[in-house]
Amino acid sequence: MLTSLNGMALEADREINHVRVFDETFLDINANAIRKSVNASWYDIENGWRIVGGSSSTDRLFLQSELRFNQRMSDSFNFGMELEQDDFYAKKTVQQPLVFADIYPFSSKNIGFSFMGTPSVHKKESDLGLAVTLGQRYKNYVRLSWLSNNHYYNEKNDTDNAYYNKLPETIMLQSAYRPSQHWQIFLNWKKRQASDYVFDDQVTRFIDEFYDYKTTVNYHFNAYQFAGVELHTLLDARSILETAANQVQDIGYDSVDLYWVSGVGQEYELTVGLRHDDFLEEFIHSGNPGESYNLKLKTTQAYAAVYHDISTHQAWDIGLYAGWSERSKIYPTSTNPDSINEGVQVKLRTSWEYHSADKKSRVLFSFSLNIDDLIDDPTDGGGISFQSSF
Repeated sequence: MLTSLNGMALEADREINHVRVFDETFLDINANAIRKSVNASWYDIENGWRIVGGSSSTDRLFLQSELRFNQRMSDSFNFGMELEQDDFYAKKTVQQPLVFADIYPFSSKNIGFSFMGTPSVHKKESDLGLAVTLGQRYKNYVRLSWLSNNHYYNEKNDTDNAYYNKLPETIMLQSAYRPSQHWQIFLNWKKRQASDYVFDDQVTRFIDEFYDYKTTVNYHFNAYQFAGVELHTLLDARSILETAANQVQDIGYDSVDLYWVSGVGQEYELTVGLRHDDFLEEFIHSGNPGESYNLKLKTTQAYAAVYHDISTHQAWDIGLYAGWSERSKIYPTSTNPDSINEGVQVKLRTSWEYHSADKKSRVLFSFSLNIDDLIDDPTDGGGISFQSSF
């Protein structure tokens, strides 16, 4: 699983982004996600790129991407960049890369200090930050970072009279730790402190706060078999405050994914799991209460997938995803009709993979069938994923 705060590019994201999720959304996301064993290998990669895109049973794709480039120029100096994007519930501004320089001044090379930033043609949109790292990425390290987003905005904004009462700041904690040959622990926690932006009219304000916490723990029984859990908690809170009316949006998301993988690196690989997703959006419009609503989506699903390596460059992958979904959209102060749906959702994913001989690069094309409604709505979209290390 990926996240989306490296390279903030906040300039164009000062609005309410209404959510698009439907009954099958979390089955779609799970079905098109990168395979668990491939995802586990990503945590050890210093230089690589991966991207996932797929249908989410809406008019939007869910999109996840991550780019890592880390050049070790000496034992004491690294230079590189990172880029992450994760869009699954609403449109997001395209992120900019986070560039960093790591300096290890001590002979042990176990403590590093970093300067980082997000370059932009418009200086007002540039981010600046610092980090301290124990160990060296991307194995057995802990990294604490601070980033001042749009650091020069008030000083360099020459297009209008907008300004920040309080600039956004992001705190990031990232870690990969292997206490033994059996355990893998990964953390990616990011929190953007509440900011206060005043628009050009000097009256309208935009206030937002965001955090995204992801934790993965894997236990490897041997080289071919492991079990794990992925935890994900997200909050996206934003408000537009005007003289006549206010708009307030709070989005919360929690996910737990338990899984077991067997046959890693073998001709056949089996993955089975159990996942629960809990999503909530509350939107309040004081100027037009009829537009206010509460949206909830809960999905619990069991899944199983078989991956079969059929040649030096090809493999097929088939997965079955079945769950119970509860979705509701309630308008507390409106005559708009409420919608409440619940029921069984089942999808079958079929995939074909082409990979390099050393399997450092692989691309997967997927197509899904809507098993719970084969007569009226048989097809359920598709997806594509790519991962490569270099």
